[in-house]
Amino acid sequence: MPTERFDDMFDDAVKDPRMAELIHDCMAQMTIGMQLAEARADSGMSMDALARRSGVAKTTILNIEHGDASPTIATLTKLADAMGKRLQTAFV
Repeated sequence: MPTERFDDMFDDAVKDPRMAELIHDCMAQMTIGMQLAEARADSGMSMDALARRSGVAKTTILNIEHGDASPTIATLTKLADAMGKRLQTAFV
């Protein structure tokens, strides 16, 4: 039985508009999470330290970094401020 390549399965999946929207949303969440984790590492802060300093629960930070949450702009601003950074957004 031949196996289907992941790229082919992905290409087929995004032809469904609902699936394409879901994939797009997940990728956006993952990007935000990766950027937060990188900013936190650059700041030399642990999740515990960032949680204390920002007032955002550690579990929320963990969920954002893992791409399992859709944080508000207010939450991201609190996190950025706590790291001595500013939140920047872009439409590209």
